[in-house]
Amino acid sequence: MRKAFIGVCLFGLVTIIVSGQEGTVTLDKGIKGSMLYLVERLDPDTKVAVLNFSADPAVSNYVIEELTANLVNGGNFIVVDRSELELLQREMNFQLSGEVSDESAQSIGKRLGAQTIISGSLSPLGNRWRMRIKALEVETAKIQGIQAYTIKRDTVLSSLLQPKVAKRPKTTGEKIGTGAVNIILGLGSYLEGDITGGLTLTAGYAVAAGLFVIEATALDWDNPAVGVPATIGITVAGATIVYGIVRPFIYNRNPKIATLLDNMHFDIAPVSVSAHDIFHGAGFRLGYTLRF
Repeated sequence: MRKAFIGVCLFGLVTIIVSGQEGTVTLDKGIKGSMLYLVERLDPDTKVAVLNFSADPAVSNYVIEELTANLVNGGNFIVVDRSELELLQREMNFQLSGEVSDESAQSIGKRLGAQTIISGSLSPLGNRWRMRIKALEVETAKIQGIQAYTIKRDTVLSSLLQPKVAKRPKTTGEKIGTGAVNIILGLGSYLEGDITGGLTLTAGYAVAAGLFVIEATALDWDNPAVGVPATIGITVAGATIVYGIVRPFIYNRNPKIATLLDNMHFDIAPVSVSAHDIFHGAGFRLGYTLRF
């Protein structure tokens, strides 16, 4: 009798363990299963909006995008365009990765013209996570269904939950080194990933070089404009060198100023002038445009 009792206990324990393993799925399978669950619970051609998913922002974005893609590709529902939701998000100032009340979800759903709002969450559960997906009817605030999964940590979830390592600030010496290398057509900025700064420097050096070429090939020695392109070229080259030295300090310390500088564009163009002018009909115009 005792052996039989022990056998029953062992059998029950194994059953519980197996059942627990079978009830644990990957994040992708949970998303796929949630889509299939919604197909069973909602009427065909229902207009749905995947509103929010309360979790780490990286996980939230992944689940929202994947669930939206599954719903669209399934072809069972009319899915609200993400761009419409993002515009409304900025207007109403709510977080896609945060909690949204049923009342707010209703209001958002009505403005989007959706019939059902889909939301969810991912919460820690020991060394697992619990994912829940909820469908809310916009018109009546009736909960049309809640599906839950226990999620195990796989490579996808691990990569999403991996802590973001903050970029180490550049030292003064490193910034000076970048500025020095910027003399070579903005190479220092390119190496630092500052593509805009690198392109600006390359353009500056190209303009200066073009002016020197004009000076050397396009003007006769007796032309009153001799020396003007070279003078402007030296000025442009000097300004570009100074910008290349300063750029690493501005870019790493004050992105707003860097953005302002990025929107300042210099240009040089040949212009025609009156015949009595000393340039005898030839000249150059140097200008700049600042967008803000």
